[in-house]
Amino acid sequence: MKDKLAVIVLSAILTGATLLAACAAPGQVAVNTPQGAPQNYPPMIEDTPQRQQAAEDAWKKFLAECHLPDVKPDFEPVLNTPRALPPGLAGQIALNTKAGAFGELEAKEALRRFIERASGVLFPNHTNISIGLKDLSLVSFTNDGAFYRAVYKQVSYPFPIVGGWGELYLTAGKDGSLLQWNSRIIPVFEMPTRPEVAIQSIADSMVGREFIYTSIAGQPMSYKITTRSEVSVKDLVVYPKQAGARITIHLAYPVEIGRGTTWTVYIDAITGQEIDVRQNFAS
Repeated sequence: MKDKLAVIVLSAILTGATLLAACAAPGQVAVNTPQGAPQNYPPMIEDTPQRQQAAEDAWKKFLAECHLPDVKPDFEPVLNTPRALPPGLAGQIALNTKAGAFGELEAKEALRRFIERASGVLFPNHTNISIGLKDLSLVSFTNDGAFYRAVYKQVSYPFPIVGGWGELYLTAGKDGSLLQWNSRIIPVFEMPTRPEVAIQSIADSMVGREFIYTSIAGQPMSYKITTRSEVSVKDLVVYPKQAGARITIHLAYPVEIGRGTTWTVYIDAITGQEIDVRQNFAS
C-alpha cells in the first residue's frame, strides 16, 4: 500500500513539473500572455480565386467607363489593388473633367472626384463594409513642377496603420491627366480596441535580448539589451503582416529597442506574440 501511495505522489510531482515547463516555453517566459484571443482574431485577407476575379471584373468595368483599351492590370499581391498604372494608360485617364485651370485647388478636387469614380478598383472588396473618401485623409500634396503628387492615409481604424499599408498615392499631370497610382488600402475589419497584454511585461521581456546584424564593413555584429531604459513601448497601431498569400491584421505595440542602434519589435497586443522586427538603421 505504501509503495502504491509513493507512485501516486511521484506521478503528481512529475505532472506538476511538466505543466511548469510548458508555461515557461521560449518566447513567453516574461510576457503575461492572455488565455485566449477573441474569436476570429487576427482577421485575415486571403488571395482567393474569387477575390482575384472580383478585382478583374472591377478593372474591366473601370476601363469601359473611362473608354480605355483592354490592358492587363498591375495589382498588389493579395490585396488586388493597383500597384502601378500600366504604361499604356499613363496620361490617358482624364482627371480634370471640368474646363478651365488645373491649379492645386482644382487638382485636389479632381482627385477627390476620381477616387469616388474609381473606388471599385482602388479599394479592396473583401468585406461588406464599403471603403471610400470617408476612410481617407490627404496627408501630403506637393507641386513637383510638371505634376502633382498626393498621398492619402487610411483612417478606417481607431489606431494608425503602419508598415506601408493603408496608403494611396496618386500622381497627376498639369494637363489634368493621371500619370501614376498605387493603392495599399486594406479592408475594414472589426478589431479589439483594448490591449490584453500588459506594457510592463512586454518591456521586461526584452531585457537580455540580443540582436545580430551586419556592419557597413560587412562584419557580423551583436547588440544586447542590458537595461530597461533601452526599451520604449510606443502607442498602439494596426499592423498588417503578409505571409505568402495571406495578410493578417494585428493590433500591436511597436517596441523600440536599443540606444543609437535601434530596432522596432512589433508585439501583438492581444496574444502577446511577436509579429515582426524592423531594423531602424542602415547596415
